[in-house]
Amino acid sequence: MEQSGVLGLSIQGSAEQITDFRSAPFCTPQVFADMLGVTKDTVRGWIENSHIPTIKIGRLRIINLHQIRKEIDHGKTIFCAGDYNDD
Repeated sequence: MEQSGVLGLSIQGSAEQITDFRSAPFCTPQVFADMLGVTKDTVRGWIENSHIPTIKIGRLRIINLHQIRKEIDHGKTIFCAGDYNDD
């Protein structure tokens, strides 16, 4: 996992220190890969094929964990290519 000094954004948009990525609203592809036990290249492929929701902040693309949790809570079980194409 990444260092405990990593800053993230809360749902309200304020910067906060993140030490437990399991409840974080967003994370980097590397943290997401570590959480799932896959490689960063696998996550990069999911991002490129729009399997998982992301947001772009500047040049950085980060995983939208909040949206993933929300959809799982509403019964989503399969994440397919094209589910999260940029509008």
